[in-house]
Amino acid sequence: MKKTATKIFTVYFFIPLLTVFSLIFGQEVLAQGQAELEEENVEVRKTNEFELIAKPPIKTNAEITPLPTLEVSKDAEIDFSETMTFNRLTFREIPNELAPTIPKELLGNYVKAGLGNYITPYFEGFYSRDFNERNKLGVFAHHLSSMNGVVDGQNSGYGNTNLLLFAEHKKEKFVLASSINYNLERVHYYGYDQNIEAPDKRDIRQTYHRLETKIDMSSLPKKDEFGDSSADKLAYKVSVGFNYFAARDNVSEWQIPILGKVLYSISEKSKLKIETQLHQTGQKSNFLNIDNQTIKLTNDRTLVSFVPSYNFSVENLTLNVGAGIAYSSDSLLENSTGNTLFFYPNIDFSYQITKDKLWVLGEISGGVKPQFLRMLTVQNPFLASVQPLSHTFSQVDANLAIQAKINKNLKANAEIGFAMYDNMPFFAPSVSDSSQFGLLYDKVNVLRLGVSSEYQKNSLNARLSANYFGYSLTDLDVAHHRPSFQTSLSVGYTFIEKLKTELTLQQLFGIKTQNPVSETTYDLKPINDLSISVSYKFTDQISAFANGYNLIGQNYQRFVYYPNNGITVVVGGKYIF
Repeated sequence: MKKTATKIFTVYFFIPLLTVFSLIFGQEVLAQGQAELEEENVEVRKTNEFELIAKPPIKTNAEITPLPTLEVSKDAEIDFSETMTFNRLTFREIPNELAPTIPKELLGNYVKAGLGNYITPYFEGFYSRDFNERNKLGVFAHHLSSMNGVVDGQNSGYGNTNLLLFAEHKKEKFVLASSINYNLERVHYYGYDQNIEAPDKRDIRQTYHRLETKIDMSSLPKKDEFGDSSADKLAYKVSVGFNYFAARDNVSEWQIPILGKVLYSISEKSKLKIETQLHQTGQKSNFLNIDNQTIKLTNDRTLVSFVPSYNFSVENLTLNVGAGIAYSSDSLLENSTGNTLFFYPNIDFSYQITKDKLWVLGEISGGVKPQFLRMLTVQNPFLASVQPLSHTFSQVDANLAIQAKINKNLKANAEIGFAMYDNMPFFAPSVSDSSQFGLLYDKVNVLRLGVSSEYQKNSLNARLSANYFGYSLTDLDVAHHRPSFQTSLSVGYTFIEKLKTELTLQQLFGIKTQNPVSETTYDLKPINDLSISVSYKFTDQISAFANGYNLIGQNYQRFVYYPNNGITVVVGGKYIF
């Protein structure tokens, strides 16, 4: 198993990068003495997010101006690791990619290092190099671990290491990007009965290997002599990747995602859009049955989707009308719905009520959300290795939102949403081992209510959000480990130019689960997680930081039987070069 994983890692570590690197160095030789054209990449985004908080984007055109982005300090720090939270306090479903998004404009190369209680070393570094205006490559590394934890010392230790390599090469008509991301995570199943003798940490250790590779090719817009690209007719993006996952008990999973998007402008105010996806997935696992015989399981799944739509603008209105069709060979999804072919709407709009002040947005969509062990174990690392996997079908996902720019410093948003899901996954305690979790699926209707606001003036910035979720279940008695209410308040203040601080309070309420044997329902205590980040700049290159987590000291349980570490403090320094 290890040899196979090593071979796969080696092959896919070098092939995508060598493809781009060869073009980079070849282009350097050929491009000597030639004038470089100033180009801007067409940003074509495709998300696989199965979000509980859906926020339809504001459509932009000549008449409709989106909410302006509030200005931030030029030396604000880039957080590449925001998807890998320190304390596993997950507030929404995460996308099907772990690799952080590299900003177009970077603030400089840097290294950060620190140390915290629970014997917690921390390291983060970023380096990129622009060979010229067309060619760029870089590396990002991140490590955070705690040798000890809240339960029996090393039995609840944790570690996470991330390494990302990326490269980008621009031609006159397209840009080619390649990346490879490797993630190594170590956890322990420490949710065992505290009244029994503590097990050996080696017996409860789980190690996850996650590998993601990707090659993207995106079009670049044509520009006239005045820098205007409005006459550009065609834009596209194609992405091909390979992902691999391995865990204990000889569990492995591979995935080949192929994503495509094409935009064709009929006129300045109308365009056609086609989005398509292909996910080919294979899963293998071994386990011992009651007769001590090794049983080998395999599960190959194919998911294909095709979504055409038409977008047009009339005065203050932008409207996108389309529909999607998807094919899934997933047997669990077929058993639940009776179908392998799925149809769903794809409609969204934005309307400007008051110029640059007030907007109303709406969306009616759907689709099949792919589910992979690679990402489910990020959401809950204590998942048992062998799991039945099913994609999730959203028959309809409707949202209506109002966004307002109250003044130049304050923005606000309110929304209501309703969604219908087939085979929505829940993390429930395992029947055979209470320290692990299994996947349960159900047909669920979800009602969402949310408000948020953002304020920034001078040295003060603040963000507030509150969201309610109502679950209507079909077969399950409780929506295992999904909160019914969540809030987040973040306040940042710059006392002096060199001293910055940010205080964040996150709360989760209404988390429930059920004992699979006794059918007793557990109401987990509300989670109140207070964190603080302080940084002080000695020079333009050297600064110090101190981060505190769970400052209230609540050993809350995001998942039943798993108390979180208490007050945790990490201090260190940063060097920009």
